Amino acid sequence: MKLPLGEDPRPPYVQAADVLRAAIHDGELRPGERLPAARDLQRRFGLASSTVQNALRLLKGEGLIYSVLGRGSYVRAQEAPSEGESEATAEGDEPDSGESDPAYTGLGDLQRGWQTAPADDPRPPYVQTADALRKQIQDGRLAPGAKLPSARDLQSQYGIANSTAQNALRVLKEEGLIYSVQGRGVFVRQLSPRDQFLKRYNETLEEMAAQHRADEEAVRLSGKTDDEVAAELAAAEERFAKASTEFEAATAHRDAMRAVMDQRKRVSGNYTPEEQAASIQRLHDRLNEGRRRR
Repeated sequence: MKLPLGEDPRPPYVQAADVLRAAIHDGELRPGERLPAARDLQRRFGLASSTVQNALRLLKGEGLIYSVLGRGSYVRAQEAPSEGESEATAEGDEPDSGESDPAYTGLGDLQRGWQTAPADDPRPPYVQTADALRKQIQDGRLAPGAKLPSARDLQSQYGIANSTAQNALRVLKEEGLIYSVQGRGVFVRQLSPRDQFLKRYNETLEEMAAQHRADEEAVRLSGKTDDEVAAELAAAEERFAKASTEFEAATAHRDAMRAVMDQRKRVSGNYTPEEQAASIQRLHDRLNEGRRRR
């Protein structure tokens, strides 16, 4: 959902915090459940990353949520926090391993609107992350020369640890899909002419396969045999041929009647003002054309 923004005079981060706070109080986000990743909240609210971080920081200050290193932010159980607790206070910061936040209790029921469905992918997180980035490169969302999100952004986007993000990038580097520029970041590598051809070839095969599946589904849903469809087509073509003949006959009859009416008007001189003006204009056009030919 987008925030009111212009309709609400409060700062956007306060509005975002208010929506999340209401979700917690209403039980839509329950104790122990993970909040959507910061990147998801950005898209959900239409806000910048720093604004989302400020909203989360506000909720942490209120003791409603806490952070777990490499996992993200979670709803705190409604017990009074211990005095030694420390929270992350800057964008991207995470509590150290000695934090006194409650232990991770699982993600709870993730089928409701705030969360995504629980992952059933048994592969290591770095492999899953590499796979997601690889798909973005292959389908053009990350074009050749485009800069990949930083490791910090990948942590926030996928809810992973820094080492996991680094391992995912390492996999893509070994595959030759990305490269690093010191001090600038990681970029998508330009494909060779051969790889570009193979990419287009594979995309064409995928499109053809998708079209074939769609055709098969359409045939299945029609519930008709090939003979039934052929019979309907033959009947439709017959109706079309008959309609075309009738149309041509009607057009010829109309043109003939127009010619008859024009003859009668020339004899009687019974022209409308518009027709008279058009006739005069045609006469002028003929005279001008004759002068030009001389």
